[in-house]
Amino acid sequence: MIVNAPISAELALGIALALESTESDIERARELVRETESASTEGRLAEQLLARAQRRLEKVRDALSSFDERARP
Repeated sequence: MIVNAPISAELALGIALALESTESDIERARELVRETESASTEGRLAEQLLARAQRRLEKVRDALSSFDERARP
């Protein structure tokens, strides 16, 4: 869904930061999986990083959804 409404600078910054940190966590998790020496320790950390990334993505989606609802006439 595309909304042709301007967003505030604060929302744009929040989205950018959330996406950047999510990408960082996902890349770190991938590195851990590739380099795993101790599956129990690094595997758990990778799961935690991916869970954090998922929560941030859900928050961004919720924020965008609520913005979309307010932007509709």
